[in-house]
Amino acid sequence: MKISTRGRYGLRLLVDLAENDCNRPIALSQVACRQDLSEKYLQQVALLLTRAGFLISTKGSGGGYLLKNDPSEIVVYDVLSLLEGGLDFSEPPADADTAIRRCLHTHFYQPLDEHLAQIFKGMTLSDIVRSVPFSYSI
Repeated sequence: MKISTRGRYGLRLLVDLAENDCNRPIALSQVACRQDLSEKYLQQVALLLTRAGFLISTKGSGGGYLLKNDPSEIVVYDVLSLLEGGLDFSEPPADADTAIRRCLHTHFYQPLDEHLAQIFKGMTLSDIVRSVPFSYSI
């Protein structure tokens, strides 16, 4: 499984906001600059995260984005599920699939999906922020 650009941008946006939390909105242009991301694409991802309840958007002078909840309450699995449309390595086998494909799904892909889900369900934004040493030189 490879996390898409949307998933990577979304996580980087949320982690950046968690790391730079100053109780005031942060402009996407600042995040895009710090993270070397396309601001236009970041806007699309921020809209999805706002609609899903992960972010609060404020407009006007001094506007920007804030995390809606504390980073310890934002679960990585929920974010990636939203942005990726699911986190499964493979689709459930169809009736027409071969015995080998059904066996691989049952004994390889399904346990892998369950293990990955367990890891991501136990990981929050604050876990990521605490585990990565940040140093921005802007």
